[in-house]
Amino acid sequence: MKLFSVARRLLPEFGLLLCGIGMGVGLTYMIAHAIRLQEGRAELKTYAQRLVEAGDELGVENNQAIDAVTHDNLPFCSEPEIAFMRDYVFHSPHIRDIGRTKGGMLYCSAGVGKLAQPEATSAPDIATGGLKLNLRAKSLISANTMGFVVEKYGVMLILNPEAIQNFEDPPKYFSGFLFDRLSQSLKQTFGPAIPLSVDEVAEGEPVERNGILYQPLCSQTSMVCQVAAESREDVLAGGGYLFTGFPIGGALLGIALAWIAILYYHRQRSMERQLRRAIRKGALTIAYQPVVNLDTGIIVGAEALVRWEDRSGKAVKPDIFVSIAEEGGYVSDITRLVLRKAINEMADLLAAGNFKITLNITAEDLRDRRTFDLLEQCIRSAGLSPACIGLELTERSTSDQAVAIRAISDLRLAGHRVYIDDFGTGYSSLSYLHRLAVDAIKIDQSFTQTVGTGAVTATVVPLILKMAYELGLMVVVEGIETNEQAEYFRKAGAGLLAQGYLYGKPVSAAQMKWLVLDRDRFK
Repeated sequence: MKLFSVARRLLPEFGLLLCGIGMGVGLTYMIAHAIRLQEGRAELKTYAQRLVEAGDELGVENNQAIDAVTHDNLPFCSEPEIAFMRDYVFHSPHIRDIGRTKGGMLYCSAGVGKLAQPEATSAPDIATGGLKLNLRAKSLISANTMGFVVEKYGVMLILNPEAIQNFEDPPKYFSGFLFDRLSQSLKQTFGPAIPLSVDEVAEGEPVERNGILYQPLCSQTSMVCQVAAESREDVLAGGGYLFTGFPIGGALLGIALAWIAILYYHRQRSMERQLRRAIRKGALTIAYQPVVNLDTGIIVGAEALVRWEDRSGKAVKPDIFVSIAEEGGYVSDITRLVLRKAINEMADLLAAGNFKITLNITAEDLRDRRTFDLLEQCIRSAGLSPACIGLELTERSTSDQAVAIRAISDLRLAGHRVYIDDFGTGYSSLSYLHRLAVDAIKIDQSFTQTVGTGAVTATVVPLILKMAYELGLMVVVEGIETNEQAEYFRKAGAGLLAQGYLYGKPVSAAQMKWLVLDRDRFK
């Protein structure tokens, strides 16, 4: 039973660990996949470039041979010229025969010598600028041999058809083309057919089709175009080092991330337990920030702000622990603790009748009658007027209008003033603010900070003040930190209240009472 309890307790951690490993492996696998494809495309481009360079080199060899024969200064098809051509073929890496033509007729070649009767040359597959190309023509040397024929200036060259086809680098394969830019025609010289258009080959951009990666590339100096290709499967198969190392690294990364998540989870659990304990023991404290009448400079009230230090003595931001309490469903416990403490600490000052405090309440409080019942009970016990306790609702807590309107109505009937806090940043737009029937709005400090800056939002402030005046709402300006801001709102209208660091940071109850005694300090 104990073992089952331990296993159950460790189940969330184990789940986080597995999730982290799975996410880490999956993420790094996708990264490895993308890297390998990028590498494969780069390798194909390099390979295509090598093919194009080989084709260009063959073209240079052809031009040199044609130039050599046309400038041999020997009689046409004479024995000396035939001997010269034979010597040239013997020393050439790719030329298998050289012949002499005139008027579409072949008269002699290095391989067969001078023909008894001239023979007609084959119709060219490509003819451009005096150059004729025949991709597969019969060789005079052997009736069973087909060659790649180039003819120009009366010189015919028969090339080795395997000159580029033997340029291998498995598992890649390629196809060769001759591209006539004038006619935009593309003739395939060797290799398998490819499903690319003339434009796609000419553009030279990588293309993937039916699981095959194609990299076309054309020479800038000749008609040579090459298309290197490799299947996606073969490309990925070449990344074994990536698909082994990366997932291992991903698993380690996943474990690290899971461990961080587990630590965060335990920290949150620990913080939640500490918070619950602090609420039970009443260990949360209250700080009070002065609220000043801008016309008179006198402190007329304060906002009660909850504070908490964890067991290490470190202050935890209210946004953090209030959020934890909201997620845990016990944020109203904090509200009730705050209202009990605030009324108890400030009862004597509130009883004087010229000082008020405001307390923050949440959406959960609006649905929980226990909070309001406790508020009325504490007020009666302290002999105070309900008017000395105001309630601040964040705009987020008014998103459920029906609940908010009903709760606000009950609070006002009980004699409390109701404020909308951080006005302008949340849900309660101008269009339905009047339906909430509140007493006051607190202009969010983000608007206050735009005063004097020329920011677009600065133009909103006069509209908010005008709207509040027309609805008969009291206005509290939050976040006043400079005399310039204070002077702006002082001139903006009578009866405005303000709070901010210019008038004081949140302080203890004792310090707040001392500040109130010096009522003229901000005149």
